[in-house]
Amino acid sequence: MSVQQSTQTRDPHTQLRALYQALCTNHDHFEEFRTLLSLYEVKPDEVESEPKEAAKVRETLNGRIREWLGGDFDGLSAVQALLWRAILVEERFNVALSPWRESNVW
Repeated sequence: MSVQQSTQTRDPHTQLRALYQALCTNHDHFEEFRTLLSLYEVKPDEVESEPKEAAKVRETLNGRIREWLGGDFDGLSAVQALLWRAILVEERFNVALSPWRESNVW
């Protein structure tokens, strides 16, 4: 089986689940992931033409993820990296009823 064929047969959802599990079960991985994402500076309108520095950061990030997952990871796309960054670094998610926020005191 060629590399291209094996890449096409991998389930991206399974890969993302494995990443999520690695981040949830190893705090050091989570902190490194978040740190690398904080270095990934791309504006939403730049995703199609990702800046070279951002591409290098994403390449490093994907390399670390592959190490954590034993090599079975195709890599985060620029859009995926930007989404993860928005959630973990910028904390842009629906926190209106988040159980971790002190502002939810009833």
